[in-house]
Amino acid sequence: MKNIIYVVFLSAVFSLSAFGQQVTADLILLNGKVFTADPAKPSARAIAIRSERIIAIGTNDEVKKLADAKTRLIDLQGRTVVPGFNDAHFHFMPDPKGFHLQFKTLEPSWEETLQAVKNAVQETPNGQWIFGSIGNNVLSDNTADRIALDRIAPNHPVLLRAYYGHGYIVNSKAMPLLQIAEEESDPMGGHFERVADSKKINGRFWEYAEWKPNRILVNQVSDADAIKGLKKMAEEAVSYGITSMQIMSSMSVDRFAKLLVKADLPIRVRAIPFAMTSPTKRDLSEFQMISKLKFPNSKVRVSGVKWVLDGTPYERGAALRQPYSDKPGWKGKLNFPESEVLKMVKESLALKQQFLAHCAGDRCAETVFDAMEKTSAKSDWKSLRYRIEHGDGVTDDLIARARRFGVIVVQNPIHFSEPELFQRRWGMRLQPLRSLTEAGIPIAIGSDGPMNPYLNIMFAAIHPTRPTEAITREQAVKAYTSGSAFAEFAENEKGTLTKGKLADLSVLSQDIFKIPTPELPKTYSILTIVSGKVVYDAKVLK
Repeated sequence: MKNIIYVVFLSAVFSLSAFGQQVTADLILLNGKVFTADPAKPSARAIAIRSERIIAIGTNDEVKKLADAKTRLIDLQGRTVVPGFNDAHFHFMPDPKGFHLQFKTLEPSWEETLQAVKNAVQETPNGQWIFGSIGNNVLSDNTADRIALDRIAPNHPVLLRAYYGHGYIVNSKAMPLLQIAEEESDPMGGHFERVADSKKINGRFWEYAEWKPNRILVNQVSDADAIKGLKKMAEEAVSYGITSMQIMSSMSVDRFAKLLVKADLPIRVRAIPFAMTSPTKRDLSEFQMISKLKFPNSKVRVSGVKWVLDGTPYERGAALRQPYSDKPGWKGKLNFPESEVLKMVKESLALKQQFLAHCAGDRCAETVFDAMEKTSAKSDWKSLRYRIEHGDGVTDDLIARARRFGVIVVQNPIHFSEPELFQRRWGMRLQPLRSLTEAGIPIAIGSDGPMNPYLNIMFAAIHPTRPTEAITREQAVKAYTSGSAFAEFAENEKGTLTKGKLADLSVLSQDIFKIPTPELPKTYSILTIVSGKVVYDAKVLK
């Protein structure tokens, strides 16, 4: 349908020209340094926009011919223009009212965490949530559990979560609020830790044992507060020049999509369903409702089948083919057996939905490729565009398989920011980027953390963990724009600044292709345009 609309639009423009009727622009941007991300025409000086689409891109003189008395002209004064960024991997997880612990680093010690909780208890009314973001320092300490938290916070529900999303600790007060029983059974794909020699939960839980409590927690957030959080998210996005986001939310996809429509955000959002599991099965209801979630008059669409197939290197949960360098004999593990991954691949085919697999380790990526091979070696996999989220393990022999299957790797360069930890975990053999690009693997970039796209562009351009795998800034911007559009089947509508495409773009505060690399994260948008309308204006241009 989108391709039909695109063709109709161009036909209308060409028809007017053929009958001698001058097509005029509503908005013209002049005197810019336009990076189009389009190989056919990589740069330009000016852009003409009519309604929601680009009608011309070229020199100042070429584009100014499309102006009339009603056209708004903006002099970009030599500023850099890029297609609107498309964050291909983002999470929306609003919390109910509560106290959020503050730490000086992402990796507080358990002693620092306990002291912070003690202080919060003194400042917070009984019964109110205390939330904390912790790291591997706390999660690797086996004394960090429900019992220790109960001693200092018996009257407050406490939830401590790994900043990288894998590993939770709660106290006893929190458990009934999250519908976790004393001897709760492990769900498929996750597990609860137990008090020694018993079935009693000790307050520590992992992977799919986290997602249901997450869902229950977010259900405690009112629609009004969730919408407020969505609007705050979108305000931050447009200030960076982000015009599209692909979001996995902790709430049910139907509620999330309907709240997005009601919020009427200035950005485009692809809502990606995130399914739950029980002790006996995976719940497919999230995916089965996709066909009913259509919102034609909004910037919201719902699609995809997302499963988390392993953990991360932080907690040594990524599934590897070789042992972790700092834990001999341990290779991490898959959240699901290979037979279950095979079912997932077949289900996505039956549902006619793109498969998105969280895979941090190479064993995980290999399992997905094996499942695709077993499903049908003759399938037109390239047209299905299956995605490996993170893709740290798509390396060596797996690159050729990824290319053959037409797999897209969605990378998060912020994950390259801890070279000492990652090299300690798995040496210099994983986290490819340049190798994927040179092999012709489609790359998209998502933040999966701080939203700032220029921070991710910086890490992609230096790759602290494996400098030989760094890519150019131009390649990073393409991955963040046209690559992310391709990753959601939207390349005919957006992702490049091309005649006929949606006018989604950003005018930047500095030239991200020439400034010193450490200066990249300081960049912001001075003018963000979505569908031809200014949705953010820093009032820099007159």
